[in-house]
Amino acid sequence: MPLTLDDSARLSGGHCWVERRLFEITGRWVRSTPEPEAKLMLDRHSQHHAWRASQWWDRLPVLDDVNREALVAPPAEAVSELMDTLALFELTVARLAGLYRVALARVHVSYRSHERLAGPVADGSVLRTLDIVGRDVIRDWTEGEAVLQSLLITRRAVDEGAAAVASLEGLLAEPAG
Repeated sequence: MPLTLDDSARLSGGHCWVERRLFEITGRWVRSTPEPEAKLMLDRHSQHHAWRASQWWDRLPVLDDVNREALVAPPAEAVSELMDTLALFELTVARLAGLYRVALARVHVSYRSHERLAGPVADGSVLRTLDIVGRDVIRDWTEGEAVLQSLLITRRAVDEGAAAVASLEGLLAEPAG
């Protein structure tokens, strides 16, 4: 069953919100990241998030009775919490682990899920956007993982990265009991 216009708009608005938030977070990190390779990558990727957000904004319906900005909302409260927590990370390894091993991994899966639900006729432009931004996310994800791995050279760094991933994934897990 293909998505309704409302469902597709809600998903696109959620993607737009996530990419806007990642643009803000990664852009803010650039100044306080001491490692030159990570700093330059975060600067580039911040701009990529902004571009992807604009692509999703363009997919939102332009109708008299639709408030496009209202559609740009967190897809779930847990996603909003995840972004708020990610923004607080101070160490480069924790930032990169959270961004590339959790946030972008989840973005990629969300895009693939949306792609499976979209109908080829009604959602043609959305499917094209998913293809283009999906490939862009994979490139950033791959580059980010490589830079992260170059920093995982001590047990302490590995532990910092693992703790960041666990804390973010824990926000997305269902409560016990």
